[in-house]
Amino acid sequence: KGNIVLRRFGVYENTAISFNAEDDHSRKEYIAALRHFISESGFSVSDVVVSLPEDQVFTRVIQVPNMSPAELETSIQFEAEQYIPIPMSEVNFAFQVLEKDTQDTSKMNVLLVAAKLTILNKYLDILKNAGLNPKGLEPGTLAIQRALFPSKEDTNAKIILNITRESTHIVIVQRGGVRFTRSVPIGGETFTKALQQSLKLDSKQASEYKKTYGMDPSQVEGHVYGVLKPLIDNIVGELNRAKIFYTSRNPGVNIDKVTISGGSALMPGLLVYLTSVLDLEVVLANPWHSIQLSSRISEHKEYLLNNAPIFVTPIGLALKVIKHNN
Repeated sequence: KGNIVLRRFGVYENTAISFNAEDDHSRKEYIAALRHFISESGFSVSDVVVSLPEDQVFTRVIQVPNMSPAELETSIQFEAEQYIPIPMSEVNFAFQVLEKDTQDTSKMNVLLVAAKLTILNKYLDILKNAGLNPKGLEPGTLAIQRALFPSKEDTNAKIILNITRESTHIVIVQRGGVRFTRSVPIGGETFTKALQQSLKLDSKQASEYKKTYGMDPSQVEGHVYGVLKPLIDNIVGELNRAKIFYTSRNPGVNIDKVTISGGSALMPGLLVYLTSVLDLEVVLANPWHSIQLSSRISEHKEYLLNNAPIFVTPIGLALKVIKHNN
């Protein structure tokens, strides 16, 4: 119990390597890069908790009749088989009972999470070969919710827009739990490739244009904005559909905020644009509200605050361990 203190942090970005690559050479490159990052960052512990990418995890909230924990333990695999589109022998799945349904008190909401064993084994193999001791794996969505909206007292729903390198994840949370998820195959890499093709840039230039000009229509005659806008509008359309679906299934629920996280959340002009097209308050994710900085890293406070959206997932993962230990 007590204050949570951040003692050390590290950031490493390398677009030349990919976890999703299947060949042995790429696997060895990834392991070497991970070893280098751990060494350079000066971490003294080898225990790690790792997030799984949403496009490789099945996450869904289902409704089941009210039952005891023992009954649920017995019946949940049968229930899960109806929703998980992969043979149960090929997945590892977990479940979490959420707050009771306010509309239908005869039923309970259960969050199902499943991942292919091949994906989990690949993660474990890479982590162990990098000299790390994996203590837990979970979808990034759960870590993000834990870092940003842990309170079970807040009855208003929130939308999290997590823009990762590969895709964007729309997450609706309420009463301290994930209630709805949807993935859109548009992410930071999509933005970079679109700028590459449309403006005839190389990959490095396109990435710099994205980070420097982003969704600011006043920059470079609006050329970057013009390329990115249709992609952002696609995400906005999916967000609005998710909002309509959730509120239609949960009459009387108020969604009062959109929080954007992930690296691309920091694109210039994105916050302003989303605020102009969404009928909701839009803010940048900030996981630092309950975290203190140790004297060793207090000099990096400005950097950590300015880049808060990229730290949401690791903070949520750390809080999982702290919560478990307490």
